[in-house]
Amino acid sequence: MPPLTEHSIQTTILDDSGRRDCYACAEIDWSLPETVALARQRIKDRFSHDIKLEYHDLSETAANQQTLEWSQLIRDKNLSVPLLLINGELRISGQFDIRQLLDAIEADIEIGARR
Repeated sequence: MPPLTEHSIQTTILDDSGRRDCYACAEIDWSLPETVALARQRIKDRFSHDIKLEYHDLSETAANQQTLEWSQLIRDKNLSVPLLLINGELRISGQFDIRQLLDAIEADIEIGARR
């Protein structure tokens, strides 16, 4: 893997516990604190870089401009939740696991290193 640049990466999982698109498809429950803690540990183990991971449940998070915009976009484009955002950019819509999360971060790092 190429050396990491000095910019930090903000990784966000946006979910909506009030809306489940496929109950049978849920391989991983991001709403569980232990799932997010495991993902944070895997990120730390794999990357020696400042990568932050946040989880927000849109049905429980206090409404601010950004969450309102994402909620509207989910409705308007009929996006599946959860969403994976890296530095505010949508990377995955719908179910994903920790491996896919790590792969998306790695791809973002590689793209950033080429710039």
